[in-house]
Amino acid sequence: MRPVNTVQRKWRPSLTMVVVLVCAALISVPPLALLAARLTSNQFVRETEQSLIHQAAIYAEIYATIFAELEGPLVGTPLNEDQKEHWNANLHPELSRLNVRTDPVLPARPDGEAVAEPLDSRFSLIAERLIPISRKARKTTLAGTVFLDYSGRDLTSAGAPSLAALPEVQTALNGDIGAALRARGDEYQPHPLSSLSRDTGYRVFLTYPVIVQDRVIGVVYLSRTPVSLGKFLFQERYALLMMLASTVLAAAVIGLMFVRLVSRPIYGLRDESRAIAAGRKSNWTPLPHYGLRELAELGDSVSTMAGTLSRQSREMSTYTDHVTHELKSPVTAIIGAAELLQDNALDEVNRAKLLGNIETEGHRMSSMLSRLREMTRLRFDHEGEPGELARMLPRLDGLKVVMDAAEGSTLPLSEEHGRIILLHMAQNSRAHGASELHVDYADRVLTVSDDGGGVPESNRSRVAEPFFTTRREEGGTGMGLTIVAAMLEGYKATLECLPSESGAVFAIRFRDAS
Repeated sequence: MRPVNTVQRKWRPSLTMVVVLVCAALISVPPLALLAARLTSNQFVRETEQSLIHQAAIYAEIYATIFAELEGPLVGTPLNEDQKEHWNANLHPELSRLNVRTDPVLPARPDGEAVAEPLDSRFSLIAERLIPISRKARKTTLAGTVFLDYSGRDLTSAGAPSLAALPEVQTALNGDIGAALRARGDEYQPHPLSSLSRDTGYRVFLTYPVIVQDRVIGVVYLSRTPVSLGKFLFQERYALLMMLASTVLAAAVIGLMFVRLVSRPIYGLRDESRAIAAGRKSNWTPLPHYGLRELAELGDSVSTMAGTLSRQSREMSTYTDHVTHELKSPVTAIIGAAELLQDNALDEVNRAKLLGNIETEGHRMSSMLSRLREMTRLRFDHEGEPGELARMLPRLDGLKVVMDAAEGSTLPLSEEHGRIILLHMAQNSRAHGASELHVDYADRVLTVSDDGGGVPESNRSRVAEPFFTTRREEGGTGMGLTIVAAMLEGYKATLECLPSESGAVFAIRFRDAS
């Protein structure tokens, strides 16, 4: 069964896709800006409404105080129980109600309907006292002010026309605060973007009930044009220009950093990998810069992988040459014996001898191939958990194994790998005449020594070479210590043959724990 390539099946965005998403985000900026403009306009309207509420509350208190000082019958619409509870509370803050996204802009406020009945004299006196105050205040507040009586008649206009038909006035006459958006004049024509930005060709109108003894005896009717978005932007033009310049500069810097720190290193890693995969290069060439730390780590990992693959390729070529060379002798011997066996005049003694040679050479070839397969498997075997040295010691007839290390010593090897390594080294010692093997471990160095024939100075550097042996006539394959070295390579450990006056001494050095 072929292994499933989970890396290919896992979805990952490409660099092109990221760039497309960034561009899409940039394209979405104008609609978002228009939405922000709409929200900003709405905030301006609410701030204007809130300001009018505060002004109207003051006018309403003055209006009520003046009315209470005058003699006459109590007039006006009585409040319901909920309204009484609200207006008689110690605190009754009022929040803005208008929303430019949902509330329509009504036509300009009409002049009102003429009324034949005379105005209550009390309200004429109230108008005489309130109008001068409102005119002086208007120089600061910029708000238009109209005072209405309990029936909605305008106290500030000649003839006191009625505005009771207006919905916001009706709301106030019924005991609640009313508000509306109205066009500034008949010439008002909203521009095509008014659905988003809502230009300020309109005014905010607010009606506030004047309450005396739980009755609405009048209305304060205020209006003002809210701050326009264009005016606000003009007032803040220098700050906005600085923000725009900073944004453009930041975008340019981010783009350059993205190209230098991300895009170029990624393409460099891709090109190096493709060149090695295509065989145009044998060694990894580090990039001038990797930009980000993560990309540097990725480059180091890819470089290590490329180096490992290159080394394994060279080793495979070397092993192939060794196998070809080593198998040449037994194959030649077998072919020669087979040719001699074809001679009918060959006696039985020589025939049996030749058959024995064929069998011996065949076993030798099988042993060499088995060792080679074992070495290849162990080279790519994974590291195991640390194991106890005492459980790794081999048992071999004719060889006494002595552990000089402290009891409970642990090696940075799995027990399985440790047993294989020490077994091969014990077999190597026994084959060279040793009767006693000593194993010691200290300071991350495993020392294995024996009392055998030792290793000549000229051969110490070659003991781990594939197929190197001094016992070829006795059937040695020269693969025992090669297998040990291949297995230790997976643990980043090294095998070294040390000089010794008697016997052989090997040192296995493990990398630091860090």
